[in-house]
Amino acid sequence: MEEKGKMLLVDDEEDVLQSFKMMFEMEGYQVLTAPDPIQALSILKETEVDLVISDMKMGDIDGYQFLKMLREFDDITSFIVLTAYGTVDNAVKCIKDGAFYYFEKPAKFEEPSFWKIIDEAINKTRLLRENRKLKEKLEKREKIDFIITQNQDMKAILQWVEEVAKYNVDILIQGESGVGKELIAKAIQTLSPRKDKPFIPLNCASFQKDLLEAELFGYRRGAFTGATEDKKGIFEEADGGTIFLDEIGELPLDIQAKLLRTLQDGEIKRIGDNKPIKVDVRIIAATNKDLEKLVEKGLFREDLYYRISKEVIKIPPLRERKEDIPPLVMHFIQKYNKRFNKNILGIKPDALKVLLEYNWPGNVRELSNVIEGAVLRAKDGGYIEKEHLRKDVFINVDKFPLKYEEYKEEIIKKGMKTYLNVLLSMTSGNITQAARLAGIPRQSLQRLMKKYGVKVK
Repeated sequence: MEEKGKMLLVDDEEDVLQSFKMMFEMEGYQVLTAPDPIQALSILKETEVDLVISDMKMGDIDGYQFLKMLREFDDITSFIVLTAYGTVDNAVKCIKDGAFYYFEKPAKFEEPSFWKIIDEAINKTRLLRENRKLKEKLEKREKIDFIITQNQDMKAILQWVEEVAKYNVDILIQGESGVGKELIAKAIQTLSPRKDKPFIPLNCASFQKDLLEAELFGYRRGAFTGATEDKKGIFEEADGGTIFLDEIGELPLDIQAKLLRTLQDGEIKRIGDNKPIKVDVRIIAATNKDLEKLVEKGLFREDLYYRISKEVIKIPPLRERKEDIPPLVMHFIQKYNKRFNKNILGIKPDALKVLLEYNWPGNVRELSNVIEGAVLRAKDGGYIEKEHLRKDVFINVDKFPLKYEEYKEEIIKKGMKTYLNVLLSMTSGNITQAARLAGIPRQSLQRLMKKYGVKVK
């Protein structure tokens, strides 16, 4: 018999409990039991059920008190109370405080209306629970939807980001300049328990040594010439939150030592002050350098390296995930349309083909810059065409260890297939509208779809 739902029966009379259990199990329900509200609450904190059915009068804690205690941590699970004559007023009070229904004893198992109410209560719980899970899933996705990808490796990275964000561990993000390391750091922050606390990015290569130390740890008035007042460093400013240290490989060795002490002890000392200040900060570090090689050369502390690299995320360069180029192009067109108050409708396929053939040494940042310029040059109400692209993207200088000619056809096919799917997705499968977005005749779009094996879903 199909399981209809999972319920918890609570009653301090063992014979009543067992007879109810037998009746519900005969109808196909999964049944748990508890002899009192305290044991019931213990079960409910560990086990998800669809319905709680409780007697009203039980020892020191009655059904009404039990409902109030349950609602402190569970506002979804349906609650039905069983009441004897003389306690109906309390049952009505339960209804006002969120109980689904009440039955007067003895329960009328023989009546269809009894089972209808049981099923309605179970279905309500399941619907509310499903809606909450969907809402949480959507909220979670919204937090990383600003990272646009069709690449399977990147999707796996984002799944891992969702998982590792929950835990208070320091993280090292590796990848070339322009791949989006700060975006990943922001995603970790917004998915973490620290999401409502500060997120402060700092590029370690942008400061001279003395200024960098002051920026990190702050200083006391009079600590050096020009220090006319006390100043907090970013460790104090980010207390409870996250610091993103970009290009951490550029940190001088003595500041590395001070950073390590801060991470180990959970406290900092401002320049010119011996008084320690407690801080609670999560570090997300990033680098485009090989820190292990820097450690071998004595340019980066080994102990600091192991401290910040408990979890490592490696972001692949854009040339290794070219299927991301079409959706990124469409995203950047929309972005720069808003910025420049223009209405560029899309990109022509031959222009996109040029972008797919280029190796992108500057990664996503460079693609953004190219599309920004193309949007400026393209005619308002028109499309990005080949002549609107920066000239250097036509020169495919293979500076990287990639046998481009060997993979050229595969790259073009993958990228064009993604582009066509993006167009069809944006138009809900309307080929005529997709052709307009691409700036080509409908027949031309259909030929491309046939060539690259794309069908309307």
